[in-house]
Amino acid sequence: MYRFQKRVAKVSVHALLAVVLAGFLSFGAEGLARAQDSAPDSVSAKVPSNGQPDANALQPAPSSASATSLEPAMPITPAEQPTVNTQSPPDGSAADGATPVPHMPEKPGIAVPVAFDPAQVIDRARNLAGQPFESPHRDLPEALANLSAEDYAKIRFKSQKAFFSQAKSGFALDLYHPGNMYDVPIAINLVRDGQVQAVPYSAGLFDFGETGLSGNDFSTQGYAGFRLRYPLGSVKGSDELATFLGASYFRIQGRDQVVGQMARGLTVDLGGPSGEEIPAFREFWIIAPKDGETKITVFALLDSARVTGAYRFDIRPGANSKVDVSGTLFFRDRVEKIGLAPLNSMFLFGEQKRRQFDDYRGEVHSSDGLLINNGRGEWLWRPLDNPANLQISSFLDENPRGFGLLQRDRNFDHYQDLETRFEDQPGYWVKPKGDWGKGHVELVEIPSPSEGNDNIVAFWVPQNKPAAGTELTFEYQIAATQDGRELHELSQVTDTRIMAVPALGDDEPAATRFMLNFAGEELDYYLADLDHLSADISASNAVVRNVRIVKDTENGGVRVIFDLIGTGEAASSNLRAFLQYDGRVLSETWTMPWVF
Repeated sequence: MYRFQKRVAKVSVHALLAVVLAGFLSFGAEGLARAQDSAPDSVSAKVPSNGQPDANALQPAPSSASATSLEPAMPITPAEQPTVNTQSPPDGSAADGATPVPHMPEKPGIAVPVAFDPAQVIDRARNLAGQPFESPHRDLPEALANLSAEDYAKIRFKSQKAFFSQAKSGFALDLYHPGNMYDVPIAINLVRDGQVQAVPYSAGLFDFGETGLSGNDFSTQGYAGFRLRYPLGSVKGSDELATFLGASYFRIQGRDQVVGQMARGLTVDLGGPSGEEIPAFREFWIIAPKDGETKITVFALLDSARVTGAYRFDIRPGANSKVDVSGTLFFRDRVEKIGLAPLNSMFLFGEQKRRQFDDYRGEVHSSDGLLINNGRGEWLWRPLDNPANLQISSFLDENPRGFGLLQRDRNFDHYQDLETRFEDQPGYWVKPKGDWGKGHVELVEIPSPSEGNDNIVAFWVPQNKPAAGTELTFEYQIAATQDGRELHELSQVTDTRIMAVPALGDDEPAATRFMLNFAGEELDYYLADLDHLSADISASNAVVRNVRIVKDTENGGVRVIFDLIGTGEAASSNLRAFLQYDGRVLSETWTMPWVF
């Protein structure tokens, strides 16, 4: 839990990042890298004129207005054993120095469970879209609103109070308390044998630790989110499987994985000129798993100023845990850029050393590249960057087969971080279901001075812009993978290293040298005939020279080396490179935009 809070609660750093980006967008975009297209020689600029990049992506937009929460869909009843309403210790004294309050005895629920139908969630979203939007943010009590991220992390759900019987189904459900930036009350409902039971707030479910909050009455605050646990590592374990907390953010983990990147339900105008609108999940219905079931299902209601949505998540634990997502969106108003299946990650610096940091670690990132399997069957690998200026890349496509932010580097020695364990963080692979039509995969890279900012976002943008009163349905799967090597049978791009080459007289102008490592699959088989192994390299508005392919005797595979020289016709170039043997493609296509 602490790692999650540490990532999302850097309010001061987010504010600084927003100022930096706002300054860049106000004073022009001379340094903005050109948008990257999936075509070899196509480069087009995407410069947000007044956009507000996702600098504060991981925290809800502030609101001074007091919000009205959604009415519960069904009568409120207690769920399972947590019917306690105890606000102070049994003797009536206050804990941690808090003001004493009268002891309130436990009391049973008074409502009767009612039948649940998934269509009700869709109807709720449709009806909500026909009503004026009301901000879900509310003014928290001062004691909760002023909690630091560190103090908020001290509030722990009591594991012995978890919902569901982990001994029978393997699943356990924990709840998150409101506080810090989490000021949206979330309604939690359990569905058991087709009947809905709402979960009322209970302070007795939480250990407030040394926060000084014990004894306060927070009974009107609801919950902030929830976490699902499952024995991923061993049959007697209880590991985090999935967490839904904050706006529309959620994350999943597989066996032997630790907290890393996250996913979102939706993005609205992220990186666009009008500024980002941040949707939020307002209510959840969690289906109680039956004994022996290998999945758990969650329904969710999403709301935003211009769009509402009904979601279903079928979560399957495993070595590479998977989530099947289906959504139905209803638009109150036109949206310029809707982002489906968005993924959030962090990239501070990597082996290419394009920006220098005074840090004992060799690399700091939760993902090191974007992998795309486009509708033509091509596999593209785009290494990530922490650019000097906002960078937006678009990969035009029709009916994409998959995309994801992956963490390929699994060598602890490259990170040397015993706490964060970047080498064990999952990559996320999105596999669309059905035809998604024309559009593009968009990659947004936001300049960041700190690893506390999730500065990388990737998502699918449909070509048709949603209009007011329209609906949109979609389905996809997210898998928590490792480096993605099981996704295809081509050799992978494992490293991207870059260096400046000074001019050597008039005959040898200054250049940028690229060193790309390819390894895996059938590549080793062809190394015995290096003369017939070639690198297909292309660069728009630039000249490629001194191409070499050498065996990598230390890491396996080969290293492709080439020099890039600008022609002066443009400030940037779109680069592509892949390996082939007598015309047969052996590797992914490495691609990168480059600003001279």
